Amino acid sequence: MRGRKLWRGLRGRGVFLLVGAGVLVYLGIQLLILHQRNGFYLDPMAFGRPLIFLAWVAIPIALTWGRYRRSAETKPYHEVVGPLVGSREEYCLVLRPFGSDGEVVLPHAWFGASTMEQIIARATRKSLKMQTYALVDQDRRLAPPGPRWMRSPHDQWQTAVRTLIRRAHSIVLILPPGQGIREALKWEIEQITQHGLQTRLTVVLPPARLHKADYSRAFTDACVIMAAMEGFAGSIDDVNSLLVHQLELTLHERTQIVKYCRTTPHELAHLRWWFPTKRLRRKESTGFFQRTLATALQTTEQELSGLSFESRYPWRSSP
Repeated sequence: MRGRKLWRGLRGRGVFLLVGAGVLVYLGIQLLILHQRNGFYLDPMAFGRPLIFLAWVAIPIALTWGRYRRSAETKPYHEVVGPLVGSREEYCLVLRPFGSDGEVVLPHAWFGASTMEQIIARATRKSLKMQTYALVDQDRRLAPPGPRWMRSPHDQWQTAVRTLIRRAHSIVLILPPGQGIREALKWEIEQITQHGLQTRLTVVLPPARLHKADYSRAFTDACVIMAAMEGFAGSIDDVNSLLVHQLELTLHERTQIVKYCRTTPHELAHLRWWFPTKRLRRKESTGFFQRTLATALQTTEQELSGLSFESRYPWRSSP
């Protein structure tokens, strides 16, 4: 996982610069040794300049790369979920298919990269002043930075996710490339529709420019999910294929974020989608996703504004 993120952040040019700086440092050391052996004077900057350049490239990457935590070191869900839902803290919940933690990685403007989980956590913090939580896949060795991760036994994950869904201010579903809609995701969608939380869900598609081969499948999956959001207690298995086709024709072909929105709890929800209005360069994707997610998340707060805490979370004390 970290290797993929490192490559996303560097790409060919970054690898060339990093390797080149390392070679310069090595040659500088050898030159220093040679001069010392022969008693010659050496300008320290001749050695210092490549070392400074190497540090300029490597340190930001190393700092970000090192923020990953081992999944086994995250807190058990029962130590987090109970106090969280019993408090008055509002939060954002990240859902994604298990096995895809940190799979979607977007490069920064210079060096380094952010996972989609990091971007969501950053957008939530800046737009809603809230923390982001997620359940880590314990079969993955590392949990990417960003959300506050928690772990659960494989036979208890539904208990944790159901409780978190019912008390979430916002829910962000990441559709990673090449995953499809599996049974666990179907169950999560049913939990959202059965509790009438359709307008709290934001669906994020993989960056079309970085995942050209897998984008079309994710686009279809997003249409299926949004079709399930149409009615109360909607299910993926009961989705009308004609409605899915209609959504495929309605959504823009480069849609990256889609969400049902309304301005008041009693208003009829309407579908909104966001896409880049220009062809994004590879390193513009991070800024686009962060800004657009912030806008989408703010629509949920607009809907809930004016409601008491108890009215915002009618399911908080349900078994």
